Amino acid sequence: MQHSPLVTRVVGNLAALAGVVLLIGWGIDHTAGWLGYQPMALCTLLPPVIAAAYGVGVLITCIGVTMWVVSLGRSAGGMGLAVGGVLLFALPLVLPRYLGAVCLS
Repeated sequence: MQHSPLVTRVVGNLAALAGVVLLIGWGIDHTAGWLGYQPMALCTLLPPVIAAAYGVGVLITCIGVTMWVVSLGRSAGGMGLAVGGVLLFALPLVLPRYLGAVCLS
C-alpha cells in the first residue's frame, strides 16, 4: 500500500512553516549582530514555535498511530503521519542547534 500524497504534503508544509519562521528569526538576529544590536529574535520566536509544533506534532502522531492500529498495521498513511508528527515536534529543537544559536531560557 502506498501512502497518500496529502499526508506528505501536510506534514511537509507544517515542518516547512516551523523551519521558515525559525530561519527568519535567525536571519534577523544575524543582521542585528552586523548592525551592532543584541540578537534576540530567534530566542523570542522559539518558545511559541516549539509549543505549536509540539501540539500539532502530537496530534498528528496520535492520528497516525490510531489509523495504523485500526487498520491492523496495513496503513502506510497512518505510519507516515506518525513518523511525520514525531519529526515535526523534533524540528524546532534541532534547527537552532544546527544554526549555532544559543538560547539560555
